[in-house]
Amino acid sequence: MTNHRAPRRTPTTRPARTPYPCRRYARASSTGVLLALLVVALTFVAPSRAALARPLHVPEIGDARQATDAPPPAIGRRVLGYYVPYDTTSWASLEANAATLTDVAAQWVTIDACGQLGSRDNRTLTQFARSRGIRVFPSLLTSSASLNARLLTDEPTTARAIEGIVAYVEAEGYAGFDLDLEGVRPGDRDAYSAFVVRLAAALHERGKLLTLAIPPKAAETSTGWAGAYDYAELGRHADLITIMAYEFSGAFSGPGSVAPHDWVGRVLAYTTARIPPEKVLLGLAFYGHDWNTTGGGSRSLSYAQAAALAEFHGAPIVLDPVTQSATFRYRATVGAGPAPRTMPPDPNHEIGVREAPPCAVATPEPAPPSPPRPTPPAGTLQDHEVWLEESTAATARLKLAERYNVGGVASWRLGLEGPDAWPALDAWRSGQPTPP
Repeated sequence: MTNHRAPRRTPTTRPARTPYPCRRYARASSTGVLLALLVVALTFVAPSRAALARPLHVPEIGDARQATDAPPPAIGRRVLGYYVPYDTTSWASLEANAATLTDVAAQWVTIDACGQLGSRDNRTLTQFARSRGIRVFPSLLTSSASLNARLLTDEPTTARAIEGIVAYVEAEGYAGFDLDLEGVRPGDRDAYSAFVVRLAAALHERGKLLTLAIPPKAAETSTGWAGAYDYAELGRHADLITIMAYEFSGAFSGPGSVAPHDWVGRVLAYTTARIPPEKVLLGLAFYGHDWNTTGGGSRSLSYAQAAALAEFHGAPIVLDPVTQSATFRYRATVGAGPAPRTMPPDPNHEIGVREAPPCAVATPEPAPPSPPRPTPPAGTLQDHEVWLEESTAATARLKLAERYNVGGVASWRLGLEGPDAWPALDAWRSGQPTPP
């Protein structure tokens, strides 16, 4: 993989990620659930000596300690879905497909330049997930190289961040924490690894897990977007590691597959030679890009948006035999297109807000997006090329996950996928043969 392939992420694409994750559990009886919660509660009442030896200052947060994410029974393949609070389709997808999910990574955590956490914890979602045996991992996404550098290399900030993460996870009763630091400078490679080692140890002392999301690479590199991530060292300490094997093509490139099949295979070959396969989650893209090949520029699309676009313009969606990704082309006048999609209503969930104390250090902002291109005159014809990861493409990547015997898959993200993706994921999780 060439180093330019992995750009800085944005909140609408899983690059800050792109806007746009199996066997079913047998549901426990109500008696079984009460007994399990009693065991967990007793565990917190009588902590280990190791836990007592390193006390943490845990803020009081209502009655959050009354419930906790207990690790579910061993289930084989895992299916993790990333949830975002800014798109109501994310909740709709989680609610509809809970039977297939084993884990949810919820992007509702922030951190400032003092290493202090803020969060908007969705209590309704957490209760719903726990009732269905789904583990919840609050996820911290950063995309500022300078903020990352401060978190990783300024010792007081590092210590404060680690203590705060562990205190937060314990206070809320989560199964663990998902760390998604993106845009880490290659020169901070050792500092990032050291941070992971310390955070993993602190979480493990308290019976919690650490999951990571890291950029993909098909060969060793110490430069570029993936240069800061020492796969072997990280694999020794983290419990699960999502390899974000997508965004091969994007706003930074010309048209092409988001996750070419042969490239994903090479990424998995490299990864599983350095990280225990059972710790690896193959990142699956559930989105695409629409490139304007006449005027330049691109935009990201969910499956629903891409399907509506293809139908509106009468363009058949076909599977590219080389990349095993879906694609289509269309020609349209400026401004012509399907009506905007109707979003699910706001579910009006209970949200617990945690505000970080004041920080005297300014928190760096991610690099601003490129200025928009001038809009051509109305009626101008423009050619477009769309590439999309959908259910057929996902099935081809699930075969790779099977071949390399990885622990599971992680989807970016809940709400971007088409409905046919879930039967494929459910069959894969249950160990059924992947269709040819």
